[in-house]
Amino acid sequence: MSDSLELVGDLEPRQVRVEIAAAGVCGSDLSCVHGKYFMPTPLVLGHEASGIVREVGSAVSYCSVGDHVILSTFTNCGHCDDCEGGDPGNCAESFGGLRQSFSEGKELIYNFANIGAFVQETVVHENQCVPIPVEMPLEAAALIGCAVATGAGAVFNRAQVRMGDSVVVIGAGGVGLNVVQAAALAGASVIVVLDRVAGKETIAREFGATDFVDTTDVDPVEAVKSLVPGGVHHVFEVVGDPKLLGSAISMTRPGGNIAAVGVPELTATVTYPFMALHQNKNLLGVRAGGTRPHKDFPMLVDLYLRGRLKLDELISGTAGLEGLSEAFAGIKSGTATRTVLLPN
Repeated sequence: MSDSLELVGDLEPRQVRVEIAAAGVCGSDLSCVHGKYFMPTPLVLGHEASGIVREVGSAVSYCSVGDHVILSTFTNCGHCDDCEGGDPGNCAESFGGLRQSFSEGKELIYNFANIGAFVQETVVHENQCVPIPVEMPLEAAALIGCAVATGAGAVFNRAQVRMGDSVVVIGAGGVGLNVVQAAALAGASVIVVLDRVAGKETIAREFGATDFVDTTDVDPVEAVKSLVPGGVHHVFEVVGDPKLLGSAISMTRPGGNIAAVGVPELTATVTYPFMALHQNKNLLGVRAGGTRPHKDFPMLVDLYLRGRLKLDELISGTAGLEGLSEAFAGIKSGTATRTVLLPN
């Protein structure tokens, strides 16, 4: 905890107190600061984190004191039709309301995504704790909670990219690079990355891109169709720009998938020519990669430990909690993939 924040009350039966070991700084955190997401204040930011369980409530069964865990943003109930059917992200309990686990003096403070990771300790529901092997580095593990699960999940769970498919990834930030490497793992034959920062080409190719297009002064649809006439099987829009999502539809081949991974302003609308989507194309909503945290997080950890998933390469820098402003500056400039804060 910081010197001025305190955890509120005793643990409820299914709550867990977690010491935060590492927390990635995500564009969603910056969106809260800018008011792009309509969040109540005051608010503790941070939702992409790993840590060590320090205390458990009387009814906790998902984890034990001393466990190393990745935190999930899903506070799903665990027993509705969606949860029982294996889609916890569709649970009504996993989206919406925020808890107030912290206080500053007499004022209660919300925690973003029911985690609030930019502190030394936090309290979460037990189903948000996914135990991982102790040999998994916690700095790398933190990224699985959002950037990796969202990008890889969009490929594996939502679009279901297959061997030989062609892919376009719009935006080579932390999430976009995970779309790239997941598409490579799935066996995509062509992976085109579009970004307005030319300097990202090297890391995009390192993660598996076969082609890179600097979109500063080119039409993205024409650029893609010059590489893949007729359009590609899958386009992943990771920036969160409604105009780019419209372009994504136009660069997709008939029968292909358009995955809306990036999140624009919550009041944004998307317009596109009807005929652009008409040829049996699929416009896919993507929330956190359609992830099933207690199944997918261990799978991603295993891929990393086997040397098949790049996580260390995503970390552009580390800092204490005082490094948050600089991390936000890196996101704004497009120069940082992921800054990881080390609160303790």
